[in-house]
Amino acid sequence: MKTFLLKFILSAIMFSVTSLAGIAAIMLRRKLNRLAEVQNRRTEWILTLLSCFAGGVFMGTCFLDIFPHINEHYAHFRKEANWSTEFPLPEFIICLGFFLVYLLEELILKVFAPQTEKRKRCRTISRHLGNIDGKDSSLSICSKPDCVMNSIKNNNEIDIQQVTQTLKHCSSCLDMLTHEVVIDKYLNEESKTTDLLKSLTFAFAISFHSVLEGFALGVQDNSAGILTLFISLIIHKSIEAFSVGLQINKSGNNSLIIVGSLILAYALMTPIGSIIGDFITNLEINELPKEGIIIGLESLAAGTFIYVTFLEVLAQERANDHSNLLQLAAIFIGFLVINIIQIYELTTHSHSHGITHSTNEEHEH
Repeated sequence: MKTFLLKFILSAIMFSVTSLAGIAAIMLRRKLNRLAEVQNRRTEWILTLLSCFAGGVFMGTCFLDIFPHINEHYAHFRKEANWSTEFPLPEFIICLGFFLVYLLEELILKVFAPQTEKRKRCRTISRHLGNIDGKDSSLSICSKPDCVMNSIKNNNEIDIQQVTQTLKHCSSCLDMLTHEVVIDKYLNEESKTTDLLKSLTFAFAISFHSVLEGFALGVQDNSAGILTLFISLIIHKSIEAFSVGLQINKSGNNSLIIVGSLILAYALMTPIGSIIGDFITNLEINELPKEGIIIGLESLAAGTFIYVTFLEVLAQERANDHSNLLQLAAIFIGFLVINIIQIYELTTHSHSHGITHSTNEEHEH
C-alpha cells in the first residue's frame, strides 16, 4: 500500500511536468509559426533545427533506451524458459510494429483524407507563343517538378531544339511556370484533416511507448527503486514531451485544443502504465508469460518509434532546402542528450542496487 501511494504521487508529478513541457513546446512553436510570416527564413531555420533535435531525441530513445531493455528482458526470458532458438524474435516483432503503424497511417489517410490523392495528379498548362522564326509555336508545361513536359509544338510536331530559343523570346512563359509551380506547391500542402490524422498517428505511436515506461515504474517493489526510476523518467519524459509538442504542432494547422488534448493524453499514458504495472505485479500469475507479454509490447513500441523517427521526423526535415550538415548537428545534439541521460541512469541504477543490497544485509543481521 505504501509503495502504491508513492507511485501514485510520483505519477501525478510526472503527468504535470510532462504536460507543462509539451504545452511549452506547443506555445513556442506557434509563436515561431507566427513570426515565420514576417521573418520567414530565420524562423524556418529555428523550426527545422528544433524538429531535428526532436528527431535525435527519438532516435536516442529508440536505440539507447528501448532496444537495450528489450534485449535484456529477452535474454532473461530465454534463460528462464530454457529456450534455445536462434530466431531473432524481438527484431521480428519490431519490424511488425513498424509495418503496423505504417499500414495504420496509410489506411487512415485513405479513408479520411482521399482528397490528397487528387492533388498528386500532374496539372498541365499551355500557352500560345505566337510566331517565332516564322513558325507558329506553343509551350506546354507540367506544374509538378517531377513531371518533365516542356516541349515546343510547331505545326503539331515536337521540336526539342526550339526550347532554348523559345524561352529566350518569352520571359512571360518562365513567369507562368513559376506561378504555376507555386500554386501547385500550395495546393499540394497537406490539408488540415491530413495534418490531424498524422498527429493522431504520431501521438498513438509515442504514447504506446509511454505506457511501457510507466509499466516499468509500476512493477518496482521497493521505494529506492521507485525513486531512482522516477528521477530518470522525469528528466527523460520532460525532454521527450517537449519534442513531442514540437512535432505534433509541426504544421500549425491543428487547433490549440486538439494539440493540447493530444499532449495531455500523451502525458497521461505513463501514469496509466504505472497503474497497469502495479496491478499486474499484484496478480498471482506466472512470471514467464508476464515477461513474454512485456517483450512483445515493448518490441511493437520500438517498431512504432522507428517509423516515427525516420519517416515522420527526419525524412521530412531532410527533404527541405536547409543545410543538411546543420540538421545533422541538431540531430546529434538530441541524440547526445539521451546518451547523457542513459549514462546517468546507469550510474544511479547501480548506486541504488548497492543501497538495496546493504539494506537487506542490515535486516539479516
